[in-house]
Amino acid sequence: MTDDQDHSTPQSPDDAIFAQAVSWLTRLRERDADAAAFQAWLAADPRHEAAFAEAECLWGRLELPARKLADTEIGRTRTTRRQRPLRGLAAAAALMILLGAGLLWRDDIAVRLQSDHITSIGMRTPIDLADGSRITLNTDTAIAVDMADDGRHVRLFRGEAWFDVAPDAARPFTVDTPMGTVRVTGTRFNLRIADGKADVSLTEGRVNLTGSMPGEALTLAPGESAQLTAAGVSPPKPFDRTAVTAWLREQFVFYDTPLSSVVAEINRYSPGRIVIAKDALRDLKVSGVFRTDNPGAALRAITDTLPLSATRITGFLVVLH
Repeated sequence: MTDDQDHSTPQSPDDAIFAQAVSWLTRLRERDADAAAFQAWLAADPRHEAAFAEAECLWGRLELPARKLADTEIGRTRTTRRQRPLRGLAAAAALMILLGAGLLWRDDIAVRLQSDHITSIGMRTPIDLADGSRITLNTDTAIAVDMADDGRHVRLFRGEAWFDVAPDAARPFTVDTPMGTVRVTGTRFNLRIADGKADVSLTEGRVNLTGSMPGEALTLAPGESAQLTAAGVSPPKPFDRTAVTAWLREQFVFYDTPLSSVVAEINRYSPGRIVIAKDALRDLKVSGVFRTDNPGAALRAITDTLPLSATRITGFLVVLH
């Protein structure tokens, strides 16, 4: 794409805030929310009110299928004892339907219009550039590329990518993210956008990180990683290269990782969603190496080794409880 195109994305609440809004909406409709706590959440950030309004709008479109799902689940039992947990699981399904539809509705069209290369969920795609560089895109990733005479420019809209950049001092290689910029001449590094942060992990060469605010800058050495966030550039720290680059070998690698983080990672590679119904389960530790092209096997290993159960609500939703 050329420099005269507008790569900006529409201003809207980020995915994490939208997910919070959906959670509040679901709890309010189930009469399981503290009204004062909800009002405090609304007042804490002007984006919260906008996100809640979007969630309400989408819920109006999805309320009928959600009710049908709840009625189907509750209708499978005649005992009062079972109604409340099943209603809760159906509500979780409705929440995930809303989240999935909402995030697609808000983000995907704008990103697709601006992107040159996109991977779907579960895909991994290498891209060879004219200068000899290679970018490998992980699951659900979108980038735009502009190879100009005075510089090489990439914009990472979402997802994760591995960069193997060919040296060319006369044509700097820059990668822009919503949180800041990575600038190199020749190097190898991993870049991932998640939860409002851009994680940069360097294995070879040097990279300069520039935050979204003036004066925010950091140079990374091999073996160091840092985050670009709305608050600035984090201090450098060592990283586990085996774990960070595992996706290039089609692997998940977990070392005493909280279940909540493991589930979030598995969800990146699956068209459906796994949700954790009980907070007490979120900190259970998981260790192991699994295949990214078979997230179902990873889920089965987790349910076989941890003290929890899995209930499949639809073809796209599994609830851990």
